[in-house]
Amino acid sequence: MHTVCETGGILVSYWDRAFFPEWCSHSTFDDAVTYDTMIRIAGSYLGFAEAFRAVADHYGWTHVVLVSNDDTTKTCWFGARSFNAIFSTNENYTFSWLRFSSDPTDEQLDDILQQIRSLTRGLKLLVLRA
Repeated sequence: MHTVCETGGILVSYWDRAFFPEWCSHSTFDDAVTYDTMIRIAGSYLGFAEAFRAVADHYGWTHVVLVSNDDTTKTCWFGARSFNAIFSTNENYTFSWLRFSSDPTDEQLDDILQQIRSLTRGLKLLVLRA
């Protein structure tokens, strides 16, 4: 899992976007220069989604894309469900939940990146974990 967090953290740092990782606790992430947009919070899955909604409201973000693994037995699924509950039913947001397999091909990853760019118009990004 920490490989996914590393990749996500570097991408959102490059795009200068907030990164709210779930369970990314490896010591690698103590490097605040490389992971300069990582925001570490703890709490329930619903609390995590509500905290992100407060940040989105504060900054006026309206397009939210969630990228997660499609495995319903993994931790990520439960966190993603909470984001879906908060954002998909709220008319103030355009919410898209992009799911992919545990071992995506390069083509699938390229497709996900294109969808993120299209759905967010290149403005905002949220990555949980794959």
